[in-house]
Amino acid sequence: MTESGRQLFARLEARRWLKDIEPQLFPEDGRPDHGEVVEVYGPEGTGKTELLYHLLCRCVMPETAGGLEVDVVFVDTDYSLDMFRLVSILDSRLNAGASLSMTLAGSEDAVLRSCLSRLLVVHCYSSSQLLFTLHFLETTLSSRPSLKLLLIDSISAFYWLDRSEGGASFTKQEEKLSKCSELLARLLRWIL
Repeated sequence: MTESGRQLFARLEARRWLKDIEPQLFPEDGRPDHGEVVEVYGPEGTGKTELLYHLLCRCVMPETAGGLEVDVVFVDTDYSLDMFRLVSILDSRLNAGASLSMTLAGSEDAVLRSCLSRLLVVHCYSSSQLLFTLHFLETTLSSRPSLKLLLIDSISAFYWLDRSEGGASFTKQEEKLSKCSELLARLLRWIL
């Protein structure tokens, strides 16, 4: 894809920065910069997915309710996405941030639907499908300047499956994960 300087600046100008994604989690002097990767890790059951839900909600919520009003892609490789929980958190945060201007803008259901329209959920059942998804996102990011956040839960979901399919060759075992890393590095250029 070829892009002129004018097109580049127009695209970059149209993109919102997520510097205030969660001020309590990322204080001003420690927040992630454009294109940085943040890894959330810990033992099972410690709230990693719950944290992703809250970050996701902050991003898709309208500015009038304290959100950032940007598009988000949630890649679910663990099939752990609980839409009922996500909608519950979103509804709760919308009600907590409700303002007169938001009430005038439309019904609560319309605002909730508007928020959910800024969310793209992709379920991957193998590392091959994850690779295809990342290729798709590479082309999508160039045409959707409002897409600002990519959440992957979890990047290591297929590690053991890939290890067993790779046989004795360490290179074969790590091949798909390496390709995912390369694609993610290219995706970071679009997020800049």
